Amino acid sequence: MQGVSVGSNRRHPHSAGELAQQRALRDARARGPLHSLSAEQLVLTSRAVTVVPDQVRLWGLAWLRFGDVDVQAVVRVRRWTDDALGVEVDIGGELLRCWVWQGACRRLEDRRAAW
Repeated sequence: MQGVSVGSNRRHPHSAGELAQQRALRDARARGPLHSLSAEQLVLTSRAVTVVPDQVRLWGLAWLRFGDVDVQAVVRVRRWTDDALGVEVDIGGELLRCWVWQGACRRLEDRRAAW
């Protein structure tokens, strides 16, 4: 098998990265709750919020904070304002949601592009 390194996974090349991310998220979550921007920071009463339809998949690589730990993870963008993104992250089958600043998230063309 030329061109394939020992320990590589040709069928699911993203698996190692995805597993490492899940481990990092579980470890970070054990350090505290997922932080979100406050209502004061979001100013939702005076800003328009764009909601992403359920059938549309928008992915990003965002910095999330659990307790005192920052971790970068692939997130699904569910809504946004001019300044912030409402995202969700899957940790072992549980979906957690929070708001992050737009500058803390980079758009991905596909959810596996980060791995």
